[in-house]
Amino acid sequence: MSRRPFRLVVCVLVVATACTAESESGTTETQSSTTDSGSGTIPATESTVTTATAPPPDLSDLPGRLVVIDPGGDIVTIDPDGSDATPMTDDAGEAALYRQPTFSPAADRLAWAELTSDGAGLGSSDAAGEDRISVAMSSLPFFTYWSPDGSRIGVLHNGTQGSIEFEIVDVEAATAEVLATGTPFYFSWSPESSQVAVHVELDSFATLDLEGNVTDLGATAIGYQAPHWTPAGIIHLGADEIELRQVDGSARALATTPGPVAFVANRQGTRLAVQFFVAGATPGIEAALGETPELPPNRVMVIDVETGELSDVVDSPSIGLFWSPDGESLLVLRPSSNRPGELATIVWRDGESTELSTIAPHPAFVEEVLQFFDQYGQSLQLWSPDSSAFALVGAVEGDSGVWVHPVEGGDPVDVYEGSWVSWSGT
Repeated sequence: MSRRPFRLVVCVLVVATACTAESESGTTETQSSTTDSGSGTIPATESTVTTATAPPPDLSDLPGRLVVIDPGGDIVTIDPDGSDATPMTDDAGEAALYRQPTFSPAADRLAWAELTSDGAGLGSSDAAGEDRISVAMSSLPFFTYWSPDGSRIGVLHNGTQGSIEFEIVDVEAATAEVLATGTPFYFSWSPESSQVAVHVELDSFATLDLEGNVTDLGATAIGYQAPHWTPAGIIHLGADEIELRQVDGSARALATTPGPVAFVANRQGTRLAVQFFVAGATPGIEAALGETPELPPNRVMVIDVETGELSDVVDSPSIGLFWSPDGESLLVLRPSSNRPGELATIVWRDGESTELSTIAPHPAFVEEVLQFFDQYGQSLQLWSPDSSAFALVGAVEGDSGVWVHPVEGGDPVDVYEGSWVSWSGT
């Protein structure tokens, strides 16, 4: 299985691994990304952001729980300071494979991809590891995404006919139904959890309801990956502009762009983090509303969805953009200017960007998340519920683990050993 439009090659520069995830049978289980900087390399650049320093932070008051995959491959939940470890599974290894666990929006359940003696599928349990269910599928899921109301989970996996299958799992009934197929396949839940917006096979753009009924939304471009359905409307890439489209077909341009683009909206639909990729000196992105000067390509900007105002975030491309739950802070991950193989963690808030630390990301995070960050920016929560800290998995100063980093309050803290991390929403 492959997704072969454009390709965001910057992710492979972080670690020396291919940007795909392989199952035990050797079949590819991620779809190819859709944007390409053109050169295949990202040159080191001087940072234009300030650097924060502070004493070691106290994590005991941080809200929510983290879910991690421990060194043995089992799923464990912990408090943000690493205490109160509660196993969700205990049979990883030869008996079972678990991937990408995430909390439901209310944090009352977890879901994960699994491969056990019973076959491949989606596993789920309550927050204590009880009330466990397994929903069989034809192959190991490579992407799962909870609906906003927590009643369903959208799942992508390889199909028997060589195309990606999109299934929706009814959590309470523990059943699933294949609603659509296509390669590549990207989707975004409606705020009401009743439909998804899909971008399929490069140029198909539509809504799909829970019964599989399709409503075409008109033309879309190939130079992006995932649409974002926000309270303000569905954000996608038109012929040469980023659009905010309503289900009735009306649309408003947010910005023009001459090349492949990656974008992530905050959950409120008020801001859009965006970057587009052009190899060489070409005109920059222009705000479609108001009088805003042109900016050069290959940098990160934030668009105010209501006014069209542009804010400059960093002056070089990122390989990961993740909004905080309050929609006010943006975590930017970009190649470090002076530490090869590592990412600088930068937080933009109130118009200012602050570089906090660097991390060598875990290969699984690179392979499974970073090249598809515009899709995972909707499904994976790296931020704490109160938007005061974020969590990443990798190595800091050579020490590998799960790292929690308060935005204000010192260096990152190694709280656990693991290869995956996601924060609960409450």
